[in-house]
Amino acid sequence: MQCKSCGFQNSEQANFCSKCGKKLREVCDCWIKKEPYNCGQDQCPGYRLFAVKKRLQS
Repeated sequence: MQCKSCGFQNSEQANFCSKCGKKLREVCDCWIKKEPYNCGQDQCPGYRLFAVKKRLQS
């Protein structure tokens, strides 16, 4: 899968670009939640996802 931001060619299974870190697909196979999820972030929030999600719920 080619990154729309930097043009790097990533594997078809990639959720984020290996070169610039930008999101490659709308719904990712989230390694934190262990399910398909759209975090709404341009880059993977990692464990910050819990803080981002809590902030959005308030």
